[in-house]
Amino acid sequence: MKKRNFRIDFTEAEKKARLRDFEKDSETRFKTEELKKSLLEQLKELTGEDHFVGTSKDPFAGEPFNQTMHRNLDLLNQINYLTQAEESFLFKIQAYLEFKSNVIICREDKFKKKRKNVIEDDFELPKAATVSDIAEIIGKSRKNTSIIMNSLKEKEILLNPEGAGQVTENGRSVSPRTWIVNPYIMICAPRKNEVKLDKLTMRLFQHSLKKLKDQNGKKVNLPVRFF
Repeated sequence: MKKRNFRIDFTEAEKKARLRDFEKDSETRFKTEELKKSLLEQLKELTGEDHFVGTSKDPFAGEPFNQTMHRNLDLLNQINYLTQAEESFLFKIQAYLEFKSNVIICREDKFKKKRKNVIEDDFELPKAATVSDIAEIIGKSRKNTSIIMNSLKEKEILLNPEGAGQVTENGRSVSPRTWIVNPYIMICAPRKNEVKLDKLTMRLFQHSLKKLKDQNGKKVNLPVRFF
């Protein structure tokens, strides 16, 4: 009983400490803003011009990157779930994931510079990469790339839902397919406080990787499931 009371007291003390820290931070931010305002007003009186406070640019601002689910990947490593060829594929392809959807898109669309003064409704959908596009990106033959991708599809690391309509590929008409990487392994989306991932992508992978087994046939679970 004493141990339980100690835990409760400790939790309450921790909450109060965090509240004090929050109040101090709020007070500091308020004083900082007031100081900025006062200095800017003084500058305007001296020069007659309006001035603004700027901060140095973050070198990583706007730079695309992915986040790997370390504990999930660690589990796959422990049970030897991926072959070296599959690991190499995932390492190379992660630079071409579409932000928030995890769709593999063509290189020219991934690194296309944004046009200035773009009208809000002037939207161009990035092209989803085909197997041939992906083969060219990773520097392998289409045949070998297709074998690796189909293997990863069977292992629920990749999905390629079929779209509506017809497109021309290698001189023949086929249904368009979009290849998507499982976000439980790597994710190209912000994850501060909440998962800002495309809802369709989450639905497609919601029940994936639930039948994993180790080398002895014992069922294992992904350590991290965030949707």
